[in-house]
Amino acid sequence: MKMYIFVVLFALSSAPSVAKSYYFVGSHFPSILEHNEQGQVVGLGADIAHEICRRLGHTLVIDIMPLKRALKMVEQGHADAIIGPYKSHLREQYMHYSSLPFYEDPIVFYTKPDSEVTWVGNFASLRKDTIGVIRGWNYGDEFKRNASSLSLSEVASVRASFLQLMYDRVDVILTHPRAAKPVIDSLNIKDKVVMLSPIVTVNQGYFGFSKRRELDEFINTFNAEFQKMLINGDIVRLNKKYELSFVAHY
Repeated sequence: MKMYIFVVLFALSSAPSVAKSYYFVGSHFPSILEHNEQGQVVGLGADIAHEICRRLGHTLVIDIMPLKRALKMVEQGHADAIIGPYKSHLREQYMHYSSLPFYEDPIVFYTKPDSEVTWVGNFASLRKDTIGVIRGWNYGDEFKRNASSLSLSEVASVRASFLQLMYDRVDVILTHPRAAKPVIDSLNIKDKVVMLSPIVTVNQGYFGFSKRRELDEFINTFNAEFQKMLINGDIVRLNKKYELSFVAHY
């Protein structure tokens, strides 16, 4: 009997971590997190999060909501993590970022084919132009340093920004191709806009975990599984599935 008890206790002590259920949130972000026609949550971020939790033996629930609400849920500890945020000093006060990003957004200019806008990688060349930007977006340090000397027109969405361009209310707009493509398609303006080069900056998207939750062990195992997916090429392949480009970071 003593030997049986010992064996049982040893088996329990060496068993893997208890399976848990986690709650992730995020906002509608084309290709990263969105609803399909059946109302299911899909996208690159959802695919990766579900796969990692499956490998770890956990279950996962994901809800999509406005960005401000999603961030507040994580800040207050009502959600375990948010899918896809860019890094910022403010957000680092209340969330732990995943050790590596899982997608990248090159920030670029769009304008009309017959535009006289000149972009050569220097914001000084745009001081005579009106630039359309989206409220709350991060356009990089160089943009921040030059913003006060630029003429900016701020709107709430990528769609509104493209409409401003179509109606000649701005000369050029700043966004990224992942968000631009569905808007260009829906407005049927593929032949009426052009993307300028070089890119302005590259934003990287992460998983952000709430500092209000007891998640240290989960974050460590999540990061370890993500690293495995990165090394074996799964992350790059999933990016290609959603027609996204991604350079593996180790």
